[in-house]
Amino acid sequence: MTLILTSLREFFLHEVLGNLTATVFLTAAAWCTRRIRAARAARAARAARTADRRPGG
Repeated sequence: MTLILTSLREFFLHEVLGNLTATVFLTAAAWCTRRIRAARAARAARAARTADRRPGG
């Protein structure tokens, strides 16, 4: 019985928590990348609007 519990514990610690941790990091990276791209696009749009307002721009 101890061997079964040890095996289950090892499986849970290495496989399940490892996959969960990787999923969390990948999700956070994707979210941050999306926020950075949105901020850059907003900055570019704001710069374009400002350039349109300038005389001769």
